Amino acid sequence: MSVQSVDRAFDILELLSAQNNGLAVGVLAGNLGLHKSTASRLVQSLARRGYVERDNATGLYRLGLRFVELVGSHLDDLELRVEARPAMYQLSERSGHTAFLATLQAQEVVYIDKTESFGSLRRYSIIGARAPLYCTSLGKALLMARSDAEVEALVSGLTFSAHTSNTLRSKAELMNDLRRSRERGYTLDLEENELRVRCLGAPVLDYRAYPAAALSISAQADRLPDARLAEYGALVRSAAEQISRSIGYTTRANENRR
Repeated sequence: MSVQSVDRAFDILELLSAQNNGLAVGVLAGNLGLHKSTASRLVQSLARRGYVERDNATGLYRLGLRFVELVGSHLDDLELRVEARPAMYQLSERSGHTAFLATLQAQEVVYIDKTESFGSLRRYSIIGARAPLYCTSLGKALLMARSDAEVEALVSGLTFSAHTSNTLRSKAELMNDLRRSRERGYTLDLEENELRVRCLGAPVLDYRAYPAAALSISAQADRLPDARLAEYGALVRSAAEQISRSIGYTTRANENRR
Protein backbone atom coordinates (compact mmCIF):
# COMPACT_ATOMS: atom_id res chain seq x y z
CA MET A 1 0.00 0.00 0.00
CA SER A 2 1.36 3.44 -0.97
CA VAL A 3 1.72 6.37 1.41
CA GLN A 4 -1.13 8.05 -0.46
CA SER A 5 -3.37 5.04 0.13
CA VAL A 6 -2.51 5.08 3.85
CA ASP A 7 -3.45 8.77 4.02
CA ARG A 8 -6.74 8.06 2.28
CA ALA A 9 -7.50 5.17 4.63
CA PHE A 10 -7.04 7.50 7.60
CA ASP A 11 -9.24 10.11 5.87
CA ILE A 12 -11.97 7.47 5.69
CA LEU A 13 -11.61 6.55 9.37
CA GLU A 14 -11.68 10.20 10.45
CA LEU A 15 -14.77 10.89 8.34
CA LEU A 16 -16.60 7.82 9.68
CA SER A 17 -15.72 8.79 13.26
CA ALA A 18 -17.88 11.91 12.88
CA GLN A 19 -20.91 9.95 11.58
CA ASN A 20 -23.05 8.01 14.04
CA ASN A 21 -25.20 6.35 11.41
CA GLY A 22 -22.49 5.50 8.88
CA LEU A 23 -21.94 6.50 5.27
CA ALA A 24 -22.34 4.89 1.87
CA VAL A 25 -19.23 4.31 -0.23
CA GLY A 26 -20.44 6.85 -2.78
CA VAL A 27 -20.83 9.53 -0.10
CA LEU A 28 -17.39 8.72 1.30
CA ALA A 29 -15.90 9.06 -2.16
CA GLY A 30 -17.66 12.36 -2.80
CA ASN A 31 -16.63 13.89 0.53
CA LEU A 32 -12.99 12.88 0.08
CA GLY A 33 -12.70 13.59 -3.64
CA LEU A 34 -12.00 9.95 -4.51
CA HIS A 35 -13.19 7.72 -7.31
CA LYS A 36 -15.90 5.41 -6.02
CA SER A 37 -13.84 2.35 -6.98
CA THR A 38 -10.87 3.64 -4.98
CA ALA A 39 -13.04 4.38 -1.94
CA SER A 40 -14.66 0.94 -2.22
CA ARG A 41 -11.29 -0.82 -2.38
CA LEU A 42 -9.99 1.02 0.70
CA VAL A 43 -13.18 0.47 2.68
CA GLN A 44 -13.19 -3.25 1.89
CA SER A 45 -9.55 -3.50 2.98
CA LEU A 46 -10.38 -1.77 6.29
CA ALA A 47 -13.44 -4.01 6.71
CA ARG A 48 -11.36 -7.16 6.31
CA ARG A 49 -9.21 -6.01 9.24
CA GLY A 50 -12.27 -5.09 11.32
CA TYR A 51 -11.61 -1.33 11.35
CA VAL A 52 -14.89 -0.57 9.59
CA GLU A 53 -18.06 -2.61 9.30
CA ARG A 54 -21.04 -2.63 6.94
CA ASP A 55 -24.61 -2.51 8.15
CA ASN A 56 -26.31 -5.20 6.05
CA ALA A 57 -29.72 -3.52 6.39
CA THR A 58 -28.66 -0.07 5.14
CA GLY A 59 -25.42 -0.81 3.28
CA LEU A 60 -23.73 2.00 5.21
CA TYR A 61 -20.23 1.76 6.68
CA ARG A 62 -19.20 2.81 10.19
CA LEU A 63 -16.20 2.33 12.48
CA GLY A 64 -15.66 -1.33 13.35
CA LEU A 65 -15.02 -3.07 16.64
CA ARG A 66 -11.31 -3.56 15.97
CA PHE A 67 -10.78 0.19 15.96
CA VAL A 68 -12.73 0.51 19.20
CA GLU A 69 -10.69 -2.31 20.78
CA LEU A 70 -7.42 -0.55 20.01
CA VAL A 71 -8.62 2.74 21.45
CA GLY A 72 -10.11 1.00 24.47
CA SER A 73 -6.81 -0.72 25.28
CA HIS A 74 -5.01 2.62 25.11
CA LEU A 75 -7.60 4.30 27.34
CA ASP A 76 -7.33 1.47 29.88
CA ASP A 77 -3.58 2.08 30.18
CA LEU A 78 -4.14 5.82 30.50
CA GLU A 79 -6.68 5.32 33.30
CA LEU A 80 -4.40 2.88 35.09
CA ARG A 81 -1.51 5.34 34.93
CA VAL A 82 -3.64 8.16 36.31
CA GLU A 83 -4.84 6.01 39.22
CA ALA A 84 -1.34 4.67 39.92
CA ARG A 85 0.57 7.95 39.87
CA PRO A 86 -0.03 9.10 43.51
CA ALA A 87 1.08 5.76 44.96
CA MET A 88 4.05 5.59 42.59
CA TYR A 89 5.30 9.05 43.57
CA GLN A 90 4.92 8.17 47.23
CA LEU A 91 6.79 4.88 46.71
CA SER A 92 9.67 6.66 44.94
CA GLU A 93 9.97 9.22 47.72
CA ARG A 94 9.80 6.67 50.54
CA SER A 95 12.22 4.21 48.95
CA GLY A 96 14.51 6.68 47.20
CA HIS A 97 14.35 4.56 44.04
CA THR A 98 12.67 4.59 40.64
CA ALA A 99 9.19 3.06 40.58
CA PHE A 100 7.90 1.33 37.46
CA LEU A 101 4.45 0.29 36.30
CA ALA A 102 4.09 -2.41 33.67
CA THR A 103 1.49 -4.60 31.98
CA LEU A 104 1.57 -7.96 30.26
CA GLN A 105 1.53 -8.22 26.48
CA ALA A 106 1.80 -11.71 25.00
CA GLN A 107 4.76 -13.20 26.89
CA GLU A 108 6.55 -9.97 27.77
CA VAL A 109 6.47 -7.14 30.28
CA VAL A 110 5.77 -3.69 28.80
CA TYR A 111 6.70 -0.60 30.83
CA ILE A 112 3.89 1.98 30.78
CA ASP A 113 5.01 4.49 33.42
CA LYS A 114 7.74 5.44 35.89
CA THR A 115 8.37 7.89 38.73
CA GLU A 116 11.73 8.91 40.12
CA SER A 117 13.13 10.44 43.27
CA PHE A 118 16.31 12.48 43.52
CA GLY A 119 19.32 10.24 42.97
CA SER A 120 17.26 7.25 41.84
CA LEU A 121 18.26 4.79 39.15
CA ARG A 122 17.40 6.11 35.67
CA ARG A 123 18.59 3.29 33.46
CA TYR A 124 15.12 1.86 32.76
CA SER A 125 13.34 5.07 31.99
CA ILE A 126 12.07 4.29 28.47
CA ILE A 127 8.29 3.89 28.45
CA GLY A 128 7.21 1.17 26.03
CA ALA A 129 10.33 -0.94 26.54
CA ARG A 130 9.82 -4.70 26.83
CA ALA A 131 11.41 -7.18 29.21
CA PRO A 132 11.20 -10.93 29.91
CA LEU A 133 8.64 -12.40 32.31
CA TYR A 134 10.89 -14.93 34.00
CA CYS A 135 13.84 -12.78 35.12
CA THR A 136 12.28 -9.45 36.12
CA SER A 137 10.44 -8.56 39.31
CA LEU A 138 7.67 -7.01 37.22
CA GLY A 139 7.25 -10.16 35.16
CA LYS A 140 7.20 -12.38 38.21
CA ALA A 141 4.68 -10.06 39.89
CA LEU A 142 2.37 -10.41 36.88
CA LEU A 143 2.70 -14.18 37.23
CA MET A 144 2.54 -14.63 41.01
CA ALA A 145 -1.10 -13.49 41.21
CA ARG A 146 -2.11 -16.17 38.72
CA SER A 147 -2.68 -19.86 39.37
CA ASP A 148 0.03 -22.37 38.55
CA ALA A 149 -2.06 -23.56 35.60
CA GLU A 150 -2.30 -20.01 34.22
CA VAL A 151 1.44 -19.51 34.68
CA GLU A 152 2.18 -22.79 32.91
CA ALA A 153 0.09 -21.67 29.94
CA LEU A 154 1.69 -18.21 29.82
CA VAL A 155 5.29 -19.40 29.86
CA SER A 156 4.69 -22.34 27.55
CA GLY A 157 7.24 -22.20 24.75
CA LEU A 158 9.42 -19.58 26.43
CA THR A 159 13.17 -19.92 26.07
CA PHE A 160 14.85 -19.26 29.41
CA SER A 161 17.84 -17.38 28.05
CA ALA A 162 20.57 -16.52 30.56
CA HIS A 163 20.98 -12.75 30.94
CA THR A 164 23.34 -13.21 33.89
CA SER A 165 24.64 -16.10 35.97
CA ASN A 166 21.66 -15.51 38.33
CA THR A 167 18.94 -15.89 35.68
CA LEU A 168 16.37 -18.63 36.27
CA ARG A 169 17.01 -21.32 33.70
CA SER A 170 13.84 -23.41 33.67
CA LYS A 171 10.10 -23.41 34.25
CA ALA A 172 10.62 -25.50 37.39
CA GLU A 173 12.96 -22.85 38.87
CA LEU A 174 10.43 -20.14 38.00
CA MET A 175 7.55 -22.00 39.64
CA ASN A 176 9.60 -22.44 42.84
CA ASP A 177 10.50 -18.75 42.79
CA LEU A 178 6.84 -17.78 42.39
CA ARG A 179 5.81 -19.94 45.36
CA ARG A 180 8.34 -18.12 47.55
CA SER A 181 7.13 -14.79 46.17
CA ARG A 182 3.51 -15.58 47.10
CA GLU A 183 4.60 -16.44 50.65
CA ARG A 184 6.40 -13.13 51.22
CA GLY A 185 4.03 -10.99 49.10
CA TYR A 186 6.55 -9.53 46.64
CA THR A 187 8.96 -10.65 43.92
CA LEU A 188 12.71 -10.29 43.58
CA ASP A 189 15.08 -9.80 40.69
CA LEU A 190 18.52 -10.16 42.28
CA GLU A 191 20.70 -9.32 39.29
CA GLU A 192 18.82 -11.83 37.14
CA ASN A 193 18.12 -9.52 34.23
CA GLU A 194 21.17 -7.28 34.56
CA LEU A 195 24.27 -7.42 36.71
CA ARG A 196 24.49 -4.93 39.61
CA VAL A 197 20.77 -4.11 39.36
CA ARG A 198 18.16 -5.35 41.84
CA CYS A 199 14.37 -4.97 41.69
CA LEU A 200 11.37 -5.76 43.87
CA GLY A 201 7.82 -6.06 42.52
CA ALA A 202 4.20 -6.70 43.45
CA PRO A 203 1.00 -7.26 41.46
CA VAL A 204 -1.72 -4.65 40.96
CA LEU A 205 -5.12 -6.37 41.08
CA ASP A 206 -8.35 -5.19 39.46
CA TYR A 207 -11.98 -5.57 40.59
CA ARG A 208 -11.86 -9.27 39.63
CA ALA A 209 -8.73 -9.82 41.76
CA TYR A 210 -6.91 -10.36 38.46
CA PRO A 211 -3.42 -8.91 37.82
CA ALA A 212 -4.00 -5.77 35.75
CA ALA A 213 -0.40 -4.59 36.11
CA ALA A 214 2.73 -4.85 38.23
CA LEU A 215 4.64 -2.29 40.27
CA SER A 216 8.35 -2.35 41.09
CA ILE A 217 11.33 -0.40 42.34
CA SER A 218 14.84 -0.72 40.88
CA ALA A 219 18.26 0.34 42.10
CA GLN A 220 21.92 -0.48 41.99
CA ALA A 221 22.49 -3.70 43.94
CA ASP A 222 24.37 -1.99 46.78
CA ARG A 223 21.36 0.28 47.38
CA LEU A 224 19.05 -2.70 47.84
CA PRO A 225 21.07 -4.86 50.28
CA ASP A 226 19.80 -8.19 51.59
CA ALA A 227 19.21 -6.72 55.03
CA ARG A 228 16.65 -4.22 53.68
CA LEU A 229 14.81 -6.35 51.12
CA ALA A 230 11.91 -7.11 53.46
CA GLU A 231 11.55 -3.41 54.28
CA TYR A 232 11.49 -2.38 50.62
CA GLY A 233 9.29 -5.32 49.73
CA ALA A 234 6.69 -4.14 52.24
CA LEU A 235 6.76 -0.65 50.68
CA VAL A 236 6.22 -2.01 47.16
CA ARG A 237 3.47 -4.35 48.29
CA SER A 238 1.67 -1.55 50.16
CA ALA A 239 1.85 0.78 47.15
CA ALA A 240 0.57 -1.97 44.82
CA GLU A 241 -2.33 -2.63 47.20
CA GLN A 242 -3.15 1.09 47.23
CA ILE A 243 -3.32 1.17 43.43
CA SER A 244 -5.36 -2.03 43.41
CA ARG A 245 -7.99 -0.47 45.68
CA SER A 246 -8.11 2.63 43.49
CA ILE A 247 -9.07 0.52 40.45
CA GLY A 248 -11.74 -1.49 42.25
CA TYR A 249 -10.02 -4.37 44.03
CA THR A 250 -11.65 -5.63 47.23
CA THR A 251 -10.89 -8.58 49.50
CA ARG A 252 -14.30 -9.95 48.50
CA ALA A 253 -13.15 -10.03 44.87
CA ASN A 254 -10.15 -12.08 45.94
CA GLU A 255 -12.40 -14.52 47.84
CA ASN A 256 -14.70 -14.86 44.83
CA ARG A 257 -11.76 -15.65 42.52
CA ARG A 258 -10.72 -18.48 44.80
